[in-house]
Amino acid sequence: MGQTILIVDDDPDVRDLLREGVFAGDEYRVLEARDGPDALTLLGQEAPDLILLDLVLPGLSGMDVLVAFGSHGVQAPVIVMTEDRDLNAAVEAFRLGAADVVTKPLREAEVAAAADRVLERVRMRHERDALVSELQTANEQLSAQVTALSTLHDIGESVVALRDLESVFNRVLEAALALTGADHALLLLRDDRSDSLILRAGQNLPLAMLDRLGSAVRDELADLVMQSREPLVASGDGLRRFKAGRDRYAVAYIPLTVQSAAIGVLAVGNHQSMRAFDQGHARLLKILASYAAMAIVSVRLSVMLDQRSRQLAQVQHELHAWQLQHREWFEQGFAALRPPLETAQSALIWLQQNAADLPVEVLTLHLTDVAVRVREALAHLRALEQPPAQAE
Repeated sequence: MGQTILIVDDDPDVRDLLREGVFAGDEYRVLEARDGPDALTLLGQEAPDLILLDLVLPGLSGMDVLVAFGSHGVQAPVIVMTEDRDLNAAVEAFRLGAADVVTKPLREAEVAAAADRVLERVRMRHERDALVSELQTANEQLSAQVTALSTLHDIGESVVALRDLESVFNRVLEAALALTGADHALLLLRDDRSDSLILRAGQNLPLAMLDRLGSAVRDELADLVMQSREPLVASGDGLRRFKAGRDRYAVAYIPLTVQSAAIGVLAVGNHQSMRAFDQGHARLLKILASYAAMAIVSVRLSVMLDQRSRQLAQVQHELHAWQLQHREWFEQGFAALRPPLETAQSALIWLQQNAADLPVEVLTLHLTDVAVRVREALAHLRALEQPPAQAE
């Protein structure tokens, strides 16, 4: 549709001249009013691009109508038509907000030139306003992105510093909801033994999902993201083709990757609000997912190291207990060996000194006693060859 021109003049010949001469092309749509009240009525229904106003009207004068335009907030520029000799009227019209002045009797070329000038100024003002609006929008978006990235950095640092998985899950899901305004958020992690996806955590989940927390789930969208390791954003009819998307209007699925391997999926969805996610949301969630993956791996490694540390401490404790037990066992064994050996040694020394003077019967008795002591010592030695059972 072309530009709309409102002509306010009580002279039908003037209106015909303007409509059929100056604004006759298809690029114009012409509205006509005979006086001020007619013009104000039309302006309540239409928003013209340009108004041509005669200053000499029946009833309300053109000056009065200009004042009424201002009080009614009319935005269209006004070209006033005045008598050739009425300079004061032209000055007053400019003071009241007129954009240009043409004199009667009207000349088509003069009116066309004035209309072109005014419409060009309007076009340039609209372009300027549009550029200013675009710049403001871009600045607001940039400011929002900077704020989001700064917030995301703080969130990332706090997530990575956490040392238990439940705290990591809760912080990541809270951040996902805050960054996207989603209705719900969830975390799926791959189980290394079954290779299936487990719904490990969720916030604001629909009732159907709450029952599946901690269980393996079949989600075609999550499977696609795990295979491609690329974010997926979907909404509307395209989403409803998938079973996992039938009860949600919009979703965003982001892979959790570590060294190019997908360990799970971070997902947000809208099951109440009819609002889609965009690539800006996907970019923010991708950064959050990177922090989440690092934190999950860090916590898992920390848990593994803690387990290994406890196992090593247990082994060290058992080894120390074994050493104490064996030390006591050896001490007891050597304590048991000492008396018979010392007795046998004393007997042998005595026999060595007195054997030549002893009768055979006495010598035999002493040698028998030595043999008993030696056998007793050998029994203790054999006992030392069998270590004691380890204490439970």
